[in-house]
Amino acid sequence: MRHYCRTKLAATQFNELPITALLSEVIALLPGQKVVLQAPPGAGKSTALPLALLAAEEWQQQRIILLQPRRLAAISIAHYLARQLGEQVGELVGYHVRGEQRSSAATRLLIVTEGTFTQYLQQDPELNGVGLVLFDEFHERNLFSDLGLAMLLEALPLRPDLGLLIMSATLPAEQIAAWLGDAKVLQSAGRQHPITYHYRPVPPRSDWLQHTATVVREAVQLAEHGVLVFLPGWREIQRLTEGLALGEGIQVQPLHRQLALAEQQAALRPVPAGEKKVVLATNIAETSVTIPGIDVVVDSGRERRATFYPRHGLTRLATERISKAAATQRAGRAGRLGPGHCLRIWAEGETQGLRDYDAPALETEDLAGIVLEAKRWGSDVGELQFLSPPNEVHLEVGEQLLQKLGIVDDRGVLTSIGQQVAAQGTEPRLARIAVAATSQAEPMRAEAALLLAQLEYPTSSAHFPVPAKKLSKPARQRWQWWLRKLKVAEPVQELSSAAVIELALWGFPDRVAQRRTARDNDKNYFVAYGGGAQFHEQDTRGGDALLLILSMRLSERNADAIIDDVVPLSSADLAHPALAVTWQTELAWQGPQQRLQALERQRLGALVLAERPAQQQPTVAERVHLLVALVQEQRELLQELLQEPKSQQFLARVRLAQQHLPANEQWPEFSEAALRQQLESWAGPYWHDIQSLAQLRKWSPLAALQARLDYGQQQRLAQLCPTHWQAPSGLQHKINYQGDAPAVALKLQEVFGEPVSPKLCQGQVTLVLELLSPAQRPLQRTADLASFWQNAYQQVKKEMKGRYPKHPWPDDPLQAQATQKTKRMIAQSK
Repeated sequence: MRHYCRTKLAATQFNELPITALLSEVIALLPGQKVVLQAPPGAGKSTALPLALLAAEEWQQQRIILLQPRRLAAISIAHYLARQLGEQVGELVGYHVRGEQRSSAATRLLIVTEGTFTQYLQQDPELNGVGLVLFDEFHERNLFSDLGLAMLLEALPLRPDLGLLIMSATLPAEQIAAWLGDAKVLQSAGRQHPITYHYRPVPPRSDWLQHTATVVREAVQLAEHGVLVFLPGWREIQRLTEGLALGEGIQVQPLHRQLALAEQQAALRPVPAGEKKVVLATNIAETSVTIPGIDVVVDSGRERRATFYPRHGLTRLATERISKAAATQRAGRAGRLGPGHCLRIWAEGETQGLRDYDAPALETEDLAGIVLEAKRWGSDVGELQFLSPPNEVHLEVGEQLLQKLGIVDDRGVLTSIGQQVAAQGTEPRLARIAVAATSQAEPMRAEAALLLAQLEYPTSSAHFPVPAKKLSKPARQRWQWWLRKLKVAEPVQELSSAAVIELALWGFPDRVAQRRTARDNDKNYFVAYGGGAQFHEQDTRGGDALLLILSMRLSERNADAIIDDVVPLSSADLAHPALAVTWQTELAWQGPQQRLQALERQRLGALVLAERPAQQQPTVAERVHLLVALVQEQRELLQELLQEPKSQQFLARVRLAQQHLPANEQWPEFSEAALRQQLESWAGPYWHDIQSLAQLRKWSPLAALQARLDYGQQQRLAQLCPTHWQAPSGLQHKINYQGDAPAVALKLQEVFGEPVSPKLCQGQVTLVLELLSPAQRPLQRTADLASFWQNAYQQVKKEMKGRYPKHPWPDDPLQAQATQKTKRMIAQSK
């Protein structure tokens, strides 16, 4: 009762917040129900609402869990709410984030990050002792907010009394409620003071970050209290910090994830009276975190977004323009205390070109961790309920990685090792290393702790591994966490190469790389997963025949990945039990003529470590099968074969005839796609004697294509689309079917007496006549011979009669005899 009264008293301090108008309705709806609350920034959904729920009778004997997407927000909100109660964090209000927890048996409001919440569900799907779960800032749509909600929805039938509240500042509440199916919708007003917008686009040929520094100086003059500057990442924050000279009485404080937690919290403290502060922040400050003393925002309009590239299995952080929703969130930070200003580093007209919302992480990020958590939960990702579907390609790549790590078997089921990996609650590669280390003696576990910290927070790619004393602050904190996790009493200060190789291969078996050529100075490598990698042109490392790549990055200028952290390997290291090195018999094209041979190859993934000729060479059937596979894979090769002129002519005839067949007359399909798909059935029987690619390229597919039609169909083809047309002169002329329309070229005199253009396909297609001079030069191309005689002929006759006087040019061509002879030859034949 003491806590209940204190909470109720504290809640009265928030009477001015818009959310208070909905508190009684929220409390009445929530027990055993799903509720969606749309509440703009400043409404009090992260402060007044949790305290009101804590004070309500309905949950006096149960714990309330409030989810936050960021560690800093979870800890800050916990401290803030505890202060409202006059208590320390860990009493009535506590928090639990990765690597840190402050709570007790008395804690009834527990603020957790979403990844931590999924671990709660994994350990206790019924969430015993929990009466209510709140998803705050759900519009951020990170991986574990979506996964945590999907898992909770599957578990809700076990707990019909459990309340669920989803809160979003920007996503439409009605859309979320419709997806949930049976949720109630509430909407709150926000508390937003007027904001004046100023647009400061980057001048042409100017550096945007230098321009931002100029705008920040303007903002400092405009601010009464403080300035919040949104930048893409810590590198831009560092550069801007070095370039700002703001004078005395102005504190410049960074705020980003790479800072130690204590340094992050320093940015949230108020500055002494009479001073101003400038906080240089990433999008960590967009939501949830309240930074006191801010009345001016400078928005660069940029953010760092993670995009997964499945070909390399890498996530690339790229600087992109923010969404309209993010721009609204950022600007709102200026209107918390009173009227504020927002200076935007773009032109006003550009705002409409921004995307409405950020794409959810399920569509753009690496999903290996989600696949693992879902399997640990007992479901496949596809069986869970998500607001938007996950990226199918990323799911497939994630599944493949788990198989390579031995976490799942070929049926997709968690192995015994996989169960241990899943219980680690961290990224699959690192968890696999940690599991391998747990069975080792303490010295190896000590090296594993130092290695894992460096893999999570790389310090210097050029000098990997680094000694413990050179770890960054976040890496040092993580090192301490891993020491506790792996039960290490005596840490090591430096890593040995042997330990790195022994441990890291468990997590990176697909990152073994082989030098592309035998040259010792070659810095280009082929990697076991099938992609390429290279050292940066200014990197002095490289030349080893084998490497283990522990970190790499993508470059817009290179198809290959750029190698960062790496250790050399020896051939003896390939005997490591994590590596699936096997001998396989394969068919391959060898030599200048690309002759087909059977080889025995020692493989590690896509790498060929050694090869030798096989004793048994390929049979005719195997050779044909490989030819078929090759041509189906290489699209241009089939196109090259079909470009053979006689084959092109035949295909054009068939395709035209098929357009004019009755519906009940079915012929084989001759489209390129159909020919590729059915290659083995029509081309395979003609390839028994082909031994090399050189022979294949000389092969004419005409006979094989013709054989696709039976005798009756071939007769029908000759009737509809004959190969030749007999002119009135009595001569046969080849019809060309490869243009826009079937056409025949012949001397004009050969069609004297022919009143109209001839027809094909039973009168449905007009044969185009390319009328030539006696010297075989084009005179006229016509699909309307009657019109030619009536209109153009007299002009042609006028121009040609003097040039070719030996040939007939009658005044009335329709009454003249068709011929290819000269006038003298005609006279002699009479």
